[in-house]
Amino acid sequence: MRRSGDAAPKEEDLQRSGGDGKEFMTKSEYNRWLLRQENSKMADDARQSAKAGEEIIKERLRKHTAQGLSRQQAAMVQMKKASESLEAHRQQNLSHGRKVYEEVAGWRTGAKQTKEDWATYGKGIKEAQKKDNATAASIAAMRESKQKQAAATRSDDQLKEAERDKLRKDREKEVAHAAQTVRADTSDDRVDAAKRTFFEQRLKAAQETRAQSASSSKVRTERNATWNESQQKRRLKAKTARGAALKSREAMLTQKAEAAAEMRQKKANLTDTHKERMQELYLEKAAAVKAVIANSIFNESEPTGSAVGKPASPKAAIGSTA
Repeated sequence: MRRSGDAAPKEEDLQRSGGDGKEFMTKSEYNRWLLRQENSKMADDARQSAKAGEEIIKERLRKHTAQGLSRQQAAMVQMKKASESLEAHRQQNLSHGRKVYEEVAGWRTGAKQTKEDWATYGKGIKEAQKKDNATAASIAAMRESKQKQAAATRSDDQLKEAERDKLRKDREKEVAHAAQTVRADTSDDRVDAAKRTFFEQRLKAAQETRAQSASSSKVRTERNATWNESQQKRRLKAKTARGAALKSREAMLTQKAEAAAEMRQKKANLTDTHKERMQELYLEKAAAVKAVIANSIFNESEPTGSAVGKPASPKAAIGSTA
């Protein structure tokens, strides 16, 4: 069998099939030929796909390279702008720093001059005092005052040293007493007594807790009983009120039904009375009409020339009777 659209088998395939130049081949040879065709087609498709993939990769690389170049150029421009702005900022800082340095230098010069002025003023005062107190009496008085001050200082130091020794000894005594107290407090007898006391305290607290719990349970039970009783009373009261409300509602419904029946009876009576009255009016009007008709028939037999005894029209007669 051959597929539609497939190329015809080649001559060498025909020669391999039989070598006798016939135009037919076996099924296995035909299947092998189809397999070779499919493999060739798949190879062509794979080559086309690979070529298309290479083109896509080349185009992507080209775009990536162009984008990288554009970004590089933009980065270079940005770096140039940043360097320019940095240089301008540096120049501005230099100018501002120069102004600050000049101002600080001026402050330092003024401070140095002020210091020198004060030093000159102090030297003048010192020299003046030396000139005024250059006598032997003043020197002897100064030496005596210094000796007295030194003796007072030595005695003060001795007193402070004695007080320091006293404080040190008192501190040592306090430390020894505290250590003895700690040893006494941490002895076995004290520890056992403390444990016994702690156990008794815990036992007493547990007993008090149990007693309190029992009393609380009793109070809770009594409160629950009281609450249940009050709830039962409220429930009974609510049931009683509901029953009374139902009875009053039934009585009201009965009263409304009776009133409605009485109203319907009154309405029926009024309807009957109205019907009787209308019937009477109808009979009266019918009698009046009959009387008018009778009078008109009677008057037709009389001469027409006399208009003195002419009766009224039927409508006027009915209206007069009404």
